[in-house]
Amino acid sequence: MWHAFNTQEAYLTGLVNKVSTTLRQAIAMQGSAGLAVSGGKSPIPMFQHLSQADLPWEKIHISLVDERLVAPDSPDSNEYLVRQHLLVNRASQATFTGLVSDPGNIEHCVEQANKQSRVINLALLGMGDDGHTASLFPGAPQLPLALSAKQPQRYLHISPPTAPYERISMTLSAILKVQHIVLAIAGDHKRLVFKQAAQLATPALPVSYLITQTGTPFDTYWHA
Repeated sequence: MWHAFNTQEAYLTGLVNKVSTTLRQAIAMQGSAGLAVSGGKSPIPMFQHLSQADLPWEKIHISLVDERLVAPDSPDSNEYLVRQHLLVNRASQATFTGLVSDPGNIEHCVEQANKQSRVINLALLGMGDDGHTASLFPGAPQLPLALSAKQPQRYLHISPPTAPYERISMTLSAILKVQHIVLAIAGDHKRLVFKQAAQLATPALPVSYLITQTGTPFDTYWHA
């Protein structure tokens, strides 16, 4: 479902309400909730708003959709971003598991990441101007494996063709096993990319595989 907002403030309110409602429902049904988030600069305002939400954070586990192969205390790390902007205020009571356990050995990091088995009730994703989501980049040599419906792993090593750093990313099959997917985007260009991706599932726009699928509940939140 497409949710459009005229202002960033209205967008943030709607998005935080959606995330909060989904997490509360999961806690009511199973006693806990799992939230997987993406990094980058775009989610920072949302993280700051969500961190102040009145939720039973001690029952919520936060993990990462993807990560750069950098030390967890690097400003380029998604873990660093989450710790600085989300795991604060009320959300400081949540538990968190990162993806980089050894910045010098990505295969070991992926192996450790794939030991994560908690249920993810909601994955909060972004989208790049090139149509990538998570770290599923067009043209990455590992992309066919990452997009395979038969891929058994939750995480894979991804080598972006242009973006910096090797990555660890959730695979398409893992994302589609999440109970609910929310895509958060902004701006006219990304709206156009979204519309193009909605026409056909193609590796040229990896986000298209999420937009065109019908098996997992999927919502898009957009503001100008």
